[in-house]
Amino acid sequence: MSCISNINPLYNSYFTLVFGRGTRQFELNCQKANLPGCTVPDTNQPTIFGTTIPIPTMQFNYETLNTEFIIDSNLTNWKSLYSWMRNMANIDDDNTNNLDYQEWHKTATLTIYDPLSHCSSTTVNFKYILPTRLSGINFQTDSSDAVIQKATCQFKFSYYSLCPDAPANLSNSN
Repeated sequence: MSCISNINPLYNSYFTLVFGRGTRQFELNCQKANLPGCTVPDTNQPTIFGTTIPIPTMQFNYETLNTEFIIDSNLTNWKSLYSWMRNMANIDDDNTNNLDYQEWHKTATLTIYDPLSHCSSTTVNFKYILPTRLSGINFQTDSSDAVIQKATCQFKFSYYSLCPDAPANLSNSN
């Protein structure tokens, strides 16, 4: 039986999300972000006893990275995501504003902080990430209070790695 040395809870409000964009970085003023779950599909191997044995299919699937962020007054963060998406698609013609295929995918880092020390406890590095859905912005004149505008963006990626990773002693050896 292993001994758990850290019994402090993980809080949902101690994180940052930064996108690597070549030599520049881009940080959303994130209010929400998820650490996407994952699945390993399986197939059933029949046995002579009428039961089956699950066999992994050697595929690893991730859920999407979903974010909610506050839109700055110049719409810089929203426009940056819009521009990134627009440059991946062919809207006007084959040449205008289009990114080369190698520039579609970027990296992103979700840093989770320890609430007691305010130091990074885990870093999640997303590889080959790209935005796939950006919400619109609603403007309203009949609101009694000024409302901070928020938007959501959904990202797909190839995989992520954790640093530090899980302990290397996850095997069954005693």
